[in-house]
Amino acid sequence: MQAAESPYSGDLRHRHTAHHSRGAIIARLERLHKSSLQVRARLLIGLATFFDGFDALVIAATLPLLIKEWSLSPAQAGLLVAVSAAGALIGTLVFPQIADRYGRVRAVTISTAIIGVGSIACGFTQNYELFLLIRFIQGVGIGGELPVAATYINEIARAHGRGRFVLLYEVIYPVGLLLSTIVGAWMVPRLGWASLYFVGGAPALLALLIPRFVPESPRWLAEKGRLVESHEALRRFEDSAREPLPIPGDSASFDALLASTPARRVRDVFGPLYLRRTLVIALLWASCGFIQSSLTTWLPTIYQTLYKVPLQTALNLAIGASALGVVGSIVCALLVDRVGRKPVIIWAFAGCTIALTAAGLLADQGVYVLAMLCSLAFGLLACGFITVFVYTPEMYPTGVRALGCGVGGVWAKLAAISGPMVMTQFVGSGHLGLAFFCLGGVTLITAFAVGRHGIETRGKVLEELEA
Repeated sequence: MQAAESPYSGDLRHRHTAHHSRGAIIARLERLHKSSLQVRARLLIGLATFFDGFDALVIAATLPLLIKEWSLSPAQAGLLVAVSAAGALIGTLVFPQIADRYGRVRAVTISTAIIGVGSIACGFTQNYELFLLIRFIQGVGIGGELPVAATYINEIARAHGRGRFVLLYEVIYPVGLLLSTIVGAWMVPRLGWASLYFVGGAPALLALLIPRFVPESPRWLAEKGRLVESHEALRRFEDSAREPLPIPGDSASFDALLASTPARRVRDVFGPLYLRRTLVIALLWASCGFIQSSLTTWLPTIYQTLYKVPLQTALNLAIGASALGVVGSIVCALLVDRVGRKPVIIWAFAGCTIALTAAGLLADQGVYVLAMLCSLAFGLLACGFITVFVYTPEMYPTGVRALGCGVGGVWAKLAAISGPMVMTQFVGSGHLGLAFFCLGGVTLITAFAVGRHGIETRGKVLEELEA
């Protein structure tokens, strides 16, 4: 029986010569439509990102028990939170360079393996100092996976609908945060804190599946001059597509565009051409990292220690914040290609400022008022944060795209280290209202900076944004 023919296979001349230029690769990517392999890649990479979010937040659900079991001081508890962020800082620096040099899929595979194995090791650990060391190593994988995965998903998407395509993948991250909270609220009181880390070990299996079933980025391969490999990787996507789209301009026009744009190097990320973009991206990621780490890691402890609610109630209240984070992310995915990246980011951060300021003013009105306002702030933050994941890769050319994402991630991790420490001081001194005013000030500055200095990227081919 004759095998089913790919919708692209009729154009034999195109198929045999397409690997002769980068412009042809880009043209083919821009007409790629409804490819089942794109869905598979988004699913497998998305699952890795899901457990990135899951393992990043496990500490929030287990921290109250660890404090009691190991008799931790506030400073030790803060270090337990911050050490993973410190490891993630290293991972965010190292893995984008691995991705730009050796490939996106290889970098995601290694970082995912570190996340899974590290989580399992944490579950077997009964010693505070050893737990700190393992959390640091696991943090390296957590920091490395996210920026490289976002880079890969952006590079296999065409300009039309790229925001929705990427964000429907990225929404898996806040889902990971939500499920880690829900699963933690059920498992930790019943099965102990270690059980949650064993669940977080699933990425070890994903690390075996990803290199087998996910092709390397055709854009990255073409940029490296590996055009035959790029052609073969793209052909796998094309063979799984339902139908081709008309090419938006022939390959010659893309070749001319690329010829007019010199190859970019690491120094260009911090040079005059991209410096303004890099500063905006750095502020966005720092703001998101600072607010998210401060809220997610300390809210259950705040509810339990300052408002004296039971552990189960504290964990249940934290679910509300994660749930609104998922809602905000889904709303953002539906809006970002219609209204643009900048408006979504600006209004999300402005709304978050209002919610955080209200939390500071009404902190003495009871735990449920505070939980409602914190959940609203977290939902708005998630809407802006998830947009940053599609916005950041659009800022940089293929040769340094993962590095550009990594630079943003570095600032997020630095902020994630400082955020819990700042909250430790406020919570320890009883100045909870001031803590929320501080958080609100950060989001307000960010919204203003993006409105003043950010660029709009909606609907543009990635290569058109290089200049």
